[in-house]
Amino acid sequence: MGTTYPLLGLLLSDRVSGALNGLNTAATGLGLMTGVVLVPGLARRLGAGRTAMAGVGLLAVALVALAFLRDFWPVFAARVILGCGAGLMFIVAETALNAAAAPERRGQIMGVYTAANALGFVLGPAMIALMPDRPAALLLGCAAIALMALIPFAAVERPVSRLVAPGSARHIVSAITAFPLAFGFLFIASMIDAIAISLMPVIMLDRDFDVSQAVLLAAVFHVGLVIGQPLIGLALDKAGRRRTVLGCCGLSLACTLPLVSGPGMGFWPVAGVMLVWGGANYGLYTAGLALIGDRFRAEMLTAATAALASVYALAAVIGPVVAGGMMNALGAKGFFGAAAVVYLTALCGGLWLFRPVEPEWQKHQIR
Repeated sequence: MGTTYPLLGLLLSDRVSGALNGLNTAATGLGLMTGVVLVPGLARRLGAGRTAMAGVGLLAVALVALAFLRDFWPVFAARVILGCGAGLMFIVAETALNAAAAPERRGQIMGVYTAANALGFVLGPAMIALMPDRPAALLLGCAAIALMALIPFAAVERPVSRLVAPGSARHIVSAITAFPLAFGFLFIASMIDAIAISLMPVIMLDRDFDVSQAVLLAAVFHVGLVIGQPLIGLALDKAGRRRTVLGCCGLSLACTLPLVSGPGMGFWPVAGVMLVWGGANYGLYTAGLALIGDRFRAEMLTAATAALASVYALAAVIGPVVAGGMMNALGAKGFFGAAAVVYLTALCGGLWLFRPVEPEWQKHQIR
């Protein structure tokens, strides 16, 4: 994902308009939604472990096809298949991790998982920078890496199938309405992250940084994702779910406020802010994973994880579109101001309404 989002955008940039390029990017989110719909039926027929392996196979096929396709509609179709394969794999993997995790260590496990996930979004653009004139080789390399995932999935295929109870697509909405604040935090994290992947360099150009500085600031944001998640996971287990979630909202708000004021801050102060902001914002995603593991069981856990994938896909489509419109109308200052309002709203709503299950409470229940 970290390679295909920027690389395919670059490859299509001289062939189609910006609007069509954005539409092509949305194909991955459409594929994720397709995977959400397919998981329950496939898991019942094949077992969850084999469903994840089928997802890996779809990923690899799509990446091989993308290595040779350059026209709009064939690339669009391959990206839908890519997103579908990723959806099948993510939903099964995240459900199995949550089902297997002890409540008192769930935050730490999810922190390591999301750090590994975020690492791909750092390494992907770095590989493009190292091999800018070899897109086919990059995509074929991604296909080979995807196929390597078959090895661990094959090793745990039966345990995963026992852990992951096939849910129903009908339960997805029920899961969201049962725990709306948790999914709201997930939406915020996913939306800001999607904007950072696709538009952060453009936003930073509007803050009077040069091209190399703008790209580097976007990379620093994602380095913060990797560094921050193990710490967020530890805080979820030691300080508690509520304090950690509210802390992530408050820290993200504190990071966006200096960026609202407009030009004036130098490169290094802004880089420090971006590093902290990246970790704190994605901490809401890490917390969301732990929260749904605390709240749901069996078929509802599978449905809640599918709902998470749906929220992620929706945010990945909506976020860049809204941010692009704000940039056209209000510039970078307007975007950072809107982000600050979102975090302030989440913080106030969380202080008033958010009462999640905490690890200590759950340990007593298990005993």
